[in-house]
Amino acid sequence: MKKSYFVKSLVVLGLLTSVAVANDIEMNDDDGKDMEIRSSVQIGEKASEADEVKAAKISVGEVITILKAKFSGTITKIELENEDGNLIYEGEVFQKDGKAIDIVIDAGSGKIL
Repeated sequence: MKKSYFVKSLVVLGLLTSVAVANDIEMNDDDGKDMEIRSSVQIGEKASEADEVKAAKISVGEVITILKAKFSGTITKIELENEDGNLIYEGEVFQKDGKAIDIVIDAGSGKIL
């Protein structure tokens, strides 16, 4: 009976470790540093898309202008996102050297985060 509890404990420990590692990977960027996004526009995590659009202080057009001024290449994506209550635009630029870069822009200030 003790052996059965020991084996079950090992299985549970293994599952918990897997979840912890997966969570750590999700919360890190490519260089392993934690990414904490803090936008000037705070909104409820369950806000509707319409409320998010109303709360954004800059438009998609302004985001395009910001990205074109800072990066050379083709803008392939711009999305308004709610990241844990922080309203941001996520952009992607395909650069002339063939690399795609992801950019996070504050939906309130237009600052690249």
